[in-house]
Amino acid sequence: MLQMPGGILMSRLKVYDTIAPDGQRGGTPHVHLLCTEMYLALSGSGAVELIDQGGVSRVALAAGDALVFSPGTVHRLINPGGDLDVLVLMQNSGLPERGDNVVSFGDAWLADDAAYAEAMRVTTLDEAYRRRDRGVDGFYGLVRAFDESLEAGRAALERFYTLAEARTRSKRGQWAAMVEAGPGQALEQTRAALQQLERQNTTYLSEAEHRLLRPGQAALGFCGHLNRYFDPATLALEGIKHS
Repeated sequence: MLQMPGGILMSRLKVYDTIAPDGQRGGTPHVHLLCTEMYLALSGSGAVELIDQGGVSRVALAAGDALVFSPGTVHRLINPGGDLDVLVLMQNSGLPERGDNVVSFGDAWLADDAAYAEAMRVTTLDEAYRRRDRGVDGFYGLVRAFDESLEAGRAALERFYTLAEARTRSKRGQWAAMVEAGPGQALEQTRAALQQLERQNTTYLSEAEHRLLRPGQAALGFCGHLNRYFDPATLALEGIKHS
């Protein structure tokens, strides 16, 4: 079965352009526990606000820029001109669709599974903005802690990590299976192909295939309006398979 290269995930994102509680236009701040992510700016301009052990930073994005960040980086897309269009590449195919994206809510929403599930529930655009705004409030709680001192900021960030781990604990079995089916399978296929080449055997190349991918129906994502290139229910690629 044809998969994305290396078991990645790809979506196109038109970043929210409404105003959050801090007066900025943009998306929902969140963190990934297992997935490295890349934002490639296709058009428009904006920025990414980031929090990690080093503190708070802001990286400007212009068309053609690509920003890569690892798990543990709390991040938020900013769209001051309302025109930022981004291609998002995610590690570990499927995990961001299965809960590896914890919003930086305050403790009241992160304290238990029921409260977190309520804060995460989104079916309308207004609910997406409400989730975003709650995440921004928590994000600035982390910012204020770093403003106090590096030590205070790191302590607040570690507490957020601890709560994020607890809120995703029930998903670990599913995550492990998806890693094996995605990047794990890609690794094994490459190893098997390398062994065939070492034997000067190219018969596996006769199984080559290709597919034209087209974005599916737009959905409400954390940071904006998503166009996915896969079925979010099955993670199968959406497009036209050519024989």
